[in-house]
Amino acid sequence: MTTLMFPNLTANTTNKDTILVLWHQPWVEATHSAAKLQRVWLETVNEALRYELDFISTVAPIYSKLTCCMLGFEGPQTPASMAACYHSIAGDMTEATFNRMRKVSELSEDLRERIWCEL
Repeated sequence: MTTLMFPNLTANTTNKDTILVLWHQPWVEATHSAAKLQRVWLETVNEALRYELDFISTVAPIYSKLTCCMLGFEGPQTPASMAACYHSIAGDMTEATFNRMRKVSELSEDLRERIWCEL
């Protein structure tokens, strides 16, 4: 061990100080890596929550449309008009659900890629 590896060490450094320096560096590196992984995980959770909020904001108008159909705000209710309304709503819900599932399934790939980039 030379003073080039640990510039803070001098010839007067005691054995106790050397042990502290030798312990401190790996601890800082491990803590830094853990903090990076925690940041990556929190970013992924943030994206998942954002996708859920997007889904909720997409579904809210669909439920409003369903309410209008059921209460007859769009004109007199006939079996044909109710079926058309329900088919339209079912199509919108299916599309929103598939978009949600696609985005969530991509999260695991993104998380793995981010972790590998940090490592």
